[in-house]
Amino acid sequence: MPRWILGFLSLGAVLSLSACAISPADGDGSSPTPTASTSSKPVALPTVDPTLIPTEAPATLVDVDPAKFADGFGGFVFRIGEGPTWCSAGADALYVICEQSEVATQYKSIPVPASCEYSYGYQVRLWAAAPATGQMAEFVCAGGYYADATDALILQSGERTTVGSFSCYVEKVTARCENTAANYIVLGPKAWALGL
Repeated sequence: MPRWILGFLSLGAVLSLSACAISPADGDGSSPTPTASTSSKPVALPTVDPTLIPTEAPATLVDVDPAKFADGFGGFVFRIGEGPTWCSAGADALYVICEQSEVATQYKSIPVPASCEYSYGYQVRLWAAAPATGQMAEFVCAGGYYADATDALILQSGERTTVGSFSCYVEKVTARCENTAANYIVLGPKAWALGL
């Protein structure tokens, strides 16, 4: 092999390996130096037409026994009206999550934080009490669905069910769940809201 090709390949290898080196600004390499792309500054969220967000349960709601939505593992899961959304709570009822498939979502995409390497903007969680980290109502960085709603029964529009300290009701194809402190989450194909 000619020397100039060997030299060229050697130079390419050195440059490739030097790109992997840790610079003094990186410290021990355990976390990158913050840049604009990993900044913790809040990102502006897209807005939703307020008329699509249920704000108050109508007086005519029909209360449905939560036992109807038992998942066989001590928790509860129910689909929302005739839409693509479903909600679930575990047996401990520490939080309720409402979720839907990304392809069913019709609202503008929610910006994905730098800390999330999975899907974002399709699951919302509401805690019963303040969590150790995070907010009372928040989007979840999710690598898959929290619950399987394949065989779940439907909580119809105009119905409400109460699981632990959470009360959820449906308006058309949108769910609103609230805790006893009046924090809430809303999720449907065209709308979302977080009430802290």
